Amino acid sequence: MIKRLYKFVNCLLVVIFLSGCWDVINIEERGFIMGMAIDLAEEGKINGNYQLTLTNQFVAPPRLGTPSGGGEAGGKAYMNLSASGESIYDISQDLANQTSKIPYFEHIKVVIVSEEVAAIPSLFADVLDVFIRNRDTRRGIKVIIAKGKAKDILNIQPEIEKLPSKYIDRILDNSLTKTGEMKPVRVGDIHEYLLAESSFVLSEVTSDGTRIFFEGGAVYKGDVHRLIGKLNLKEMLGFELITDQRVQGPILVNFNDHLTTYSIREANSKINIDTQNPENIKIDVIIKLEGEIQETFGTVLLQKEGVINALEKKISEKVKEIANQTVEKAQKELEADVFGFADNLEKFHYDTWEKIKGDWDKGEKYFSKSTINIKVRAEVRSDGVVEKSKK
Repeated sequence: MIKRLYKFVNCLLVVIFLSGCWDVINIEERGFIMGMAIDLAEEGKINGNYQLTLTNQFVAPPRLGTPSGGGEAGGKAYMNLSASGESIYDISQDLANQTSKIPYFEHIKVVIVSEEVAAIPSLFADVLDVFIRNRDTRRGIKVIIAKGKAKDILNIQPEIEKLPSKYIDRILDNSLTKTGEMKPVRVGDIHEYLLAESSFVLSEVTSDGTRIFFEGGAVYKGDVHRLIGKLNLKEMLGFELITDQRVQGPILVNFNDHLTTYSIREANSKINIDTQNPENIKIDVIIKLEGEIQETFGTVLLQKEGVINALEKKISEKVKEIANQTVEKAQKELEADVFGFADNLEKFHYDTWEKIKGDWDKGEKYFSKSTINIKVRAEVRSDGVVEKSKK
């Protein structure tokens, strides 16, 4: 009896492990999508609904390889297809029918939304809803704003990469180490911002047909649900330093009437908020920098007593000026708390936040009335391998 039972169990296991998946799809039947672009269609509105143009970048796997590696030589490694409608998911299914392949969303690297779409109230949130709800899309997909047509960004012809969407993805990752260029914002982050009706900043890019360029940051205001303005590249540096992002790169200062380049190696910021007077909240932002001198013009005796201290003071003043410019624009022109001060208030000053949250950057606009004090301390850790520079 035991032997029969043993044989039965073995046969059952063999049947289970040898059986195929009930929902298996052959790889040749999948339409791999690497990037998507969303524009406003020429029709504008029909029956009260905005018409959208969706462009999907499908991969042509045989052309990804090199001739020596077995891939097909010549031809594009991708195919851009566009269609219009009022539902992103419905348009995507229509595009899938054009390729006779089942759309596969798990490899999407980037979603590009035109500035025109994001400027229409609530439309930006509407077009991203499918990426938040769809079980096949990842919350790590990067989202950027295009100045002009979003599909033009997917049509670039990079010289060093076969897939435009993969090139864009790498450029966004590389921006993590460049000052003034926005760090990638992902679908998961945007979902949280939208739920909280928080204001936030997205990278804005343009292209020349072969490369993409950062234009600065597009500011999305949570309570009005649309883009309301921009931060230029200089203001983006101030934004990144205030919000404690990983900033590295050059700061140019005029020291003793000569250009000097300071390279940031480490940067961090700390925020202290005084809520004694809710109608005039005091916010202290302390920014600390560590870096080294990369370049000097003219004659600068860096080892001379007091020179390094004077240089550190000059760098601190320059960074403070940049940060203050960003704060002034956010308070006076945009009237949007893009720095996350609201999160700090809710976390550490909850009672006060409960009283003013409806009037922070709307209503009474206490954010714009707040006093924001920027303090910067820059340290020069290395002055190079020579004692002086003379040109």
